[in-house]
Amino acid sequence: MAQHPAHSQHQRHSGQPSPVAIQKALAGVDYPTTREHLAEVARSHHADREIVELLDNLPDQDYDSPAAVSKAISREQ
Repeated sequence: MAQHPAHSQHQRHSGQPSPVAIQKALAGVDYPTTREHLAEVARSHHADREIVELLDNLPDQDYDSPAAVSKAISREQ
């Protein structure tokens, strides 16, 4: 049976934050930055708990761009 097109794209687990929601939570971040700073900014933007936890669980390193954050998140999921 064929999948509905809307279901075949962007298969994420339910409750998993979207990349757009994550980048919105990180609006205004100056790069490069640390994992701790990313989580701090998300908290200050009142991001969902899932986003803050996702950022808190990223590898402890410097992130030089939003793309680097997205790439690290995709590796963790």
